[in-house]
Amino acid sequence: MKEVFDEIIQVLSRGEKAALSTIVSSKGSLPMSKKAKMLVKQDGTFVGTVGGGCLEADVWAEARQVMDQGVSTLQRFILTEKHAGDEGLNCGGNVEIFTEPVQAGVMHEVFEAVKHLHDTRGSALLATLVTGDSQMRGHKMLITESGQVTGTLGDPELDHRVQQEMGTVINEDLLKVFTVDHYGAEVRVFVEAIRPSPQLILFGGGHVSKAIAQLAKTVGFRIVIVDDRPAFANHDRFPEADECIVDEFDSVVGKLPIDRSSYLVAVTRGHQWDQPIIEQAVWTEAGYIGMIGSRRKIALMWKKLEEKGIPRQLLDQVHAPIGLDIYADTPEEIAVSVMAELIQVRRSGGKPAHTMVQEPEKIEHG
Repeated sequence: MKEVFDEIIQVLSRGEKAALSTIVSSKGSLPMSKKAKMLVKQDGTFVGTVGGGCLEADVWAEARQVMDQGVSTLQRFILTEKHAGDEGLNCGGNVEIFTEPVQAGVMHEVFEAVKHLHDTRGSALLATLVTGDSQMRGHKMLITESGQVTGTLGDPELDHRVQQEMGTVINEDLLKVFTVDHYGAEVRVFVEAIRPSPQLILFGGGHVSKAIAQLAKTVGFRIVIVDDRPAFANHDRFPEADECIVDEFDSVVGKLPIDRSSYLVAVTRGHQWDQPIIEQAVWTEAGYIGMIGSRRKIALMWKKLEEKGIPRQLLDQVHAPIGLDIYADTPEEIAVSVMAELIQVRRSGGKPAHTMVQEPEKIEHG
């Protein structure tokens, strides 16, 4: 999603034409995520996806028309097998897709504000008018957690009514459409959450960490590598990393910007380095904390940490052994099990996985 918004800024800065298609409502079995966008550019290339197959081809054609005419549209598709594409996905739902021209002015201001939120890891709600007067459709209003408002839906009274309806909870997967009366006519407003990308902080730059980082990047995580050895925390070794930090494990956690969308994973070269990470991490608001290791080693560490005053309830929140139990053996297989657990926690709103995998004794941390 961030890539789509970033590309919009580039298109606007170049003064080019483009059209943005967004899934605003859906029901039933779909061949795509319910939170999907596709930006079609003037040269016909596109960023993002609304599902592939014939559906995406139809939306691409509509985007080209919207781009030329400068008027937004709201399409409804009843999905059949033809929309599944070559993959043969099962379809049986329906979806509404709002396609709007990307243009300068107020829209540019709103998308600049969205980019700033992404850069600063901020959160907001973004409202888009998807029905109503053709001159107002596509107008946007962004409201941050602190209440700062950027943009307008085209009318101060409508802005006020929508703000009352939107609420204040900004969950990552929040998507909703509601109807508002506007001078006797019903208009529909699509609201979506703008949230920072999940941030995976990997403590340790060894072979397990490297395998996790490679996989995590493909599923949309921001990657931070932390190690006390420069040779293990650098962009040559981790080209997919957004940030590499060389610092001591016993003090680094408190220096990091950790929030609810942060996932902390301790995969250092030994438990003597894992322990200070966990000792610091349990006091943060991280959405996930995990540590590799055998159950025996973890039990010994938990005993030491309790003796140092760490409450057991905090330790019980740590995913250790880390990963889903798929009998992983190699670093690459361990990475799959770890990422499966991180995705499960992310998509379930923080509920833990049912089973976890312990590190085989023959696999060293580093």
